[in-house]
Amino acid sequence: MNFKNLVIYEAFARAYPGEKGKKFLSLEKDLERLKGMGINTVWLMPIHPTGVEGRKGTLGSPYATRDYYEIDPLIGTKEDFRKFVERAHELNMYVLMDMVLNHAAVDNVLVKKHPEWFLRDENGNFARKVPDWSDVIDFDYSNGELREYMISMMRYWVEEFDVDGFRCDVAGLVPLDFWIQARKSLDPVKRLIWISETHDPYMYQAFDITYDYDGYYRFRDFIEGRGSLREYIDFLRMQDHMYPKGYIKMRFLENHDQPRVARFLSQESLIHWIALLFTMKGVPLVHNGQEYGLEEDLDIFNEYTLPIPRQENEIFVLHKRFAHYRLRTNMFSDGEMIFVRNDQPEKVISYLWRHENRFLLCVLNPLLEIVSVILDFSGTWESICIHSKNVFNDDLVRVSVKNSRAKLEIGREPLILSFVLY
Repeated sequence: MNFKNLVIYEAFARAYPGEKGKKFLSLEKDLERLKGMGINTVWLMPIHPTGVEGRKGTLGSPYATRDYYEIDPLIGTKEDFRKFVERAHELNMYVLMDMVLNHAAVDNVLVKKHPEWFLRDENGNFARKVPDWSDVIDFDYSNGELREYMISMMRYWVEEFDVDGFRCDVAGLVPLDFWIQARKSLDPVKRLIWISETHDPYMYQAFDITYDYDGYYRFRDFIEGRGSLREYIDFLRMQDHMYPKGYIKMRFLENHDQPRVARFLSQESLIHWIALLFTMKGVPLVHNGQEYGLEEDLDIFNEYTLPIPRQENEIFVLHKRFAHYRLRTNMFSDGEMIFVRNDQPEKVISYLWRHENRFLLCVLNPLLEIVSVILDFSGTWESICIHSKNVFNDDLVRVSVKNSRAKLEIGREPLILSFVLY
């Protein structure tokens, strides 16, 4: 399993169309659409029952878990879940469960059974590290029995339902040595995919993939006018010095905790960011409905149905095109990516992938200004003529490099140039 080949889709089962209690059936039907789109990994937001006491909204947050061994009856049954996983595996897709192990609903079944497993304040009351999360209380991982319970619970979902891995919610609030302990216990059962919702370098001691929140915050700064494109790309370049060799970041434009990206950008500009998502070092995450350019945020606290269009639109086709391109090439899993300097860093993003004698040159123009840009290939090429095909639109493009420089005219469409040098 090469984790760099993953194309991940975040799915909120409770919000899928269909009758209450039969959401897994709707999800199972959607697997063929996702497979056709180029998705090979489905991350399910929490599917456990939610707490009732102190819940937020009418249905409660899926991140306020009431029972780790049960399925939310609004979503379906364990047998429905088993069939969903089996169907995903038939389609050669992975299924990831969301593990919320820092905290639980204030009426979680463990509160009465094992009150000693929970964090307390100076007055002996149940406590939480984040005051705003009023519908949950935190676990105390100094308790060895709690640790064994959580590891056994994860083992249950692997052994009984054959899930392929876990996305671990706010993993940085749980002691790192617990995650290392969990990996050591579960690795002999099955080689799982472990994703940490943190961007801390030390988390790679226990996880395969971490979130790109550090990059995402700078992306938001740029699209909301608080930062420059140069600052964002310089930070992405700096990540190579911050993280261990071979690190994998889960890149995203939005997720259930962040607003829809289509609210901030025109469709033409969004096209360039989708191109970046699928061609940047790391693995791409597509959030439920992002593939259609939806602007309405998910409501994770109340009854809500995803307004999934019946027909493919331009944004969907673009996601599909780039996802399938990733699946067809080993460039992103086995190749090396380097940023290419250019003389318009406040407007243009440029980087190069190389694997053996095959190359992919990406030149993106998210501000959409028609611009003449000079790329600097110092250390790569002195003089060369490149005949390439633009993966974005199949146009043939010729690039001439002289004295390690190449001048390009870039318009409103991305240049994703694929070529071979002999």
